[in-house]
Amino acid sequence: MATFPASLITPERILLEEEVEAVFLRTDGGDAAFMPGHTPLIGAIVPGPVRFHHEDGTEERAAVHGGFVQVDGDHISVLAPIAERAQDIDVERARRALDGATQLLAELGGARAGTSDAGEETEADRALQDAEAAQRRAEVRLEVAGVTDARAS
Repeated sequence: MATFPASLITPERILLEEEVEAVFLRTDGGDAAFMPGHTPLIGAIVPGPVRFHHEDGTEERAAVHGGFVQVDGDHISVLAPIAERAQDIDVERARRALDGATQLLAELGGARAGTSDAGEETEADRALQDAEAAQRRAEVRLEVAGVTDARAS
């Protein structure tokens, strides 16, 4: 099968720049697979794993926490504000973050009260959204690191 150049870029550095057979990730429109010759596209990425599939069958995995994917000609760029390659993820730190976010969500459980009378988001809503986002980031990190039971030590 043909290959094409792919990049994973954050504001701090280029995490990956190699020839791949396919790139798999989740956009705001759903799961997506990109292969050589894909139609040009710019799309929003939701937090989740990105898989860079190589011709020899190996995969490079990374956790991305939002961003954009750009397919231009025969090149794909994954642009993320935060991204971590699987081998760079601190599993114990991710477990602690997941435990902390889960605990905070339990404490905030009934806090989502909608909007204020003026139609504005409440402080409790923002705290709950932040805790949900922290939980999702930790889950993505653990998934990419290959941890099947995120609660196990």
